[in-house]
Amino acid sequence: MQEMQREADKEEVMTKSTLKPLLAIISTNFLWGLDFIVIDYMMDYVSAPIFTLVRIIVSLLILLPMVFITKKGLHIDRADIPKFLAAGITGMSLYFTVEHAGTGLTSASFSALIMATVPVFGIIGDKIFFGNKITPFKIIFIIISIAGVYLLVSGEPMGISVLGFIAMVAAAILWTAYLVLAKPISEKYDLATLLCGLMLSALAFQIPVAVISQTVAPAHIEITPTGIIVTVLSAIVCITIGDVLDMYAVAGLSTTVVSAFENVLPVTTVIFSFIIFGAMLTGMQIIGGILILASVTAITLTDNKK
Repeated sequence: MQEMQREADKEEVMTKSTLKPLLAIISTNFLWGLDFIVIDYMMDYVSAPIFTLVRIIVSLLILLPMVFITKKGLHIDRADIPKFLAAGITGMSLYFTVEHAGTGLTSASFSALIMATVPVFGIIGDKIFFGNKITPFKIIFIIISIAGVYLLVSGEPMGISVLGFIAMVAAAILWTAYLVLAKPISEKYDLATLLCGLMLSALAFQIPVAVISQTVAPAHIEITPTGIIVTVLSAIVCITIGDVLDMYAVAGLSTTVVSAFENVLPVTTVIFSFIIFGAMLTGMQIIGGILILASVTAITLTDNKK
C-alpha cells in the first residue's frame, strides 16, 4: 500500500512539474499558427528579407534591454561566438526569410503542413551526421508522410507554386539544421542571453541580405498603418514571446513530447485561415495533411513508448 502511495505521489509531482511546460508548448503552437496567417497577409505588402529584418529589429528592442537589466550585459564566451553565428544565421535569418517567401508563394495552411515534416528531416539528419539507425517502422511512416505531401501538393485546385514548395521544403531543412546547431549553446546560456545572441547574429547577416535583395530585385513596399501594427505585434507576440515559450517548454519536456505537440501547428493554421480568409483545403489536401500529421506523430513517439 505504501509503495502504491509513493508511486501516486511521484506521478502527481511529475504531472505538476510538466503542466506549465505543456501549456507553454501548446501556447507556442497557437502563436506560431497565427504567425503563418500574418506572413501570408504581409507578403502582399513587403518582401520576405525586409519583413524578416524588421521583425528581428523589433525583437532585439525587447530582448537587449532585458539582458542588460537582468544580466548587466550580454556575456557570451568568445569560443561560442561562431556557434551563435551559425545558429542565428541559419534559424533566425535564413529560415525566416525562406519561410516568409515560401508562404507568400503558396498559402498559410500549405506552408504549415510542409513544416510538419520537420521530424522526418530530423531523422534523416540523425542518420547522416550522427549515424543513428532508421528502423523499418520509421521508414514506413516516412513513406506515408511523403505520400501525404504528394496529396497535399496534387490537391491544390489552382496548381501549386513549384518555387513556393521548394522554398518551404528548404525552410523545413533549415529549421532542422537550426535545432542541431542551437542545441549545444541552449544548454549553456540562460534564455534571454541565448535569444539575444541568436538575434544579433541574425541581424548582422540579415542587413546585407535585405540590401542586396532590394538592389538585385527591387520589391514594392507598401507601408500602411495596419501593416506596421501587424508587423510589430507579430514580432512581439509570435516571434519573441513564442520563442521564449518554446525554449521554456524544451527545458521542461523531452524533445519527443515537444515534437509531438508541434504537430498541432498546422491544425491551428488551417482553422485561422478559414476564420480570417475563408480559405479551406480541398478534400485531397485534408487527407494528405492527416497522413503527414499521423505519420510524424508516430515517428516522434516511437522512441518513447511511455
